[in-house]
Amino acid sequence: MSRSSKLRDLILNTSVPLIINDFPLNWECFEGSLHDWCERFDRESSQPPAFELMGLTDCSTPQWERKRTRDNQLTSMQQFLREYGELDEEQTHWAAFQYKRAQELPANCRRGIDFACFGFPDHGDDFALWLGSEQANTPCHYDTFGVNVVVQVHGSKSWLLFPPETPLQSTRIPYEESSVYCLENFYAPAPEKMHHYKTLAPYAHHCNLQAGDVLIVPRHWWHYVEALSTSLSVNYWVPLKADMDLALDEFLVKHIVESFVKGESDQLKEYLLNPNQLEDVVSTPSELFAQFERAVQNMESGQDNRKLWDSDYLNATDCRNLRRNMNLTIKPLEVMPSEEYRLLLENNSKRIKPNSQNPSESSPISSTCEFLVSSMCAPRVIAGMKREFFRRLQNDSV
Repeated sequence: MSRSSKLRDLILNTSVPLIINDFPLNWECFEGSLHDWCERFDRESSQPPAFELMGLTDCSTPQWERKRTRDNQLTSMQQFLREYGELDEEQTHWAAFQYKRAQELPANCRRGIDFACFGFPDHGDDFALWLGSEQANTPCHYDTFGVNVVVQVHGSKSWLLFPPETPLQSTRIPYEESSVYCLENFYAPAPEKMHHYKTLAPYAHHCNLQAGDVLIVPRHWWHYVEALSTSLSVNYWVPLKADMDLALDEFLVKHIVESFVKGESDQLKEYLLNPNQLEDVVSTPSELFAQFERAVQNMESGQDNRKLWDSDYLNATDCRNLRRNMNLTIKPLEVMPSEEYRLLLENNSKRIKPNSQNPSESSPISSTCEFLVSSMCAPRVIAGMKREFFRRLQNDSV
């Protein structure tokens, strides 16, 4: 069996995150330094990169994407490196050019990126690139679909991960089709909530991903990600056959959330919906239902335009033997020592300044309404709705 085939089996079957150190990657576009890549981008891109900024002291909630601003003064990759390559005490924001799909990059800035070396030649350029300064972060969430293969190309990132059963406070505000967020703010945990964060210690896994490392994030693992230095990484979500069933869950959530924004102000829409969902609001319930019917039909017929992979066909012993029989350094992440977890929380909590220095976000809806939306969209509630739907569907066909 080839190395790529063994890696594919590991990726599709591991139940814990895996880190591969010093993976022999030969992607042409990343030959040379980060400066070389940025210079190539500036030379070949037809338009300037769209960077987003986030205040370093914005700590009242997780640093949601809706709170970020676009920087029209930051017009090149090389300017980004000069101004944000190393944050100093006078810096007030972090900057990022992230979640960029292949078609948003110049050809020579993505040339050679190929996940066939991990056993997935049919990826169809369905990957994303993430470039950010120190402290650029993604609020804690889990991905609805797929297994995540993350390649750290330059710099380093901190990954704090929790298994699916961790009692985090899930929310669908802001709503994003493929992500379930939680309310815990790992960028800056509030001191008065520290007891709650510390109860999560038995679940916490952590690694600092360095250039050349690869991280495998199993399906539905929560993760909070923060750049420790100027960082560039590329990831691919491996589509699974098991994801077909969850497409229906997402349509139900989409219907519920969008029912709260139809006819409402732009301010409310921008609060409830992630920025990448604002242009995706359907005009009528019947249009959304038509999408739902197509999803049901695709699930029943097993149709999907992408290659979908089986998963969970090997047990833990088989996975362990695979790891040992490969000429790579592959380590499963273990539960973080409680003292290290405590120190991480306390250090991040120091980002909270006196009240006068911490910007707060005003909510256009009441907390009661937020609780209602999140309760209606809770995964177990959606699962119950789906079971009832299929029960009725099955009875009708008898």
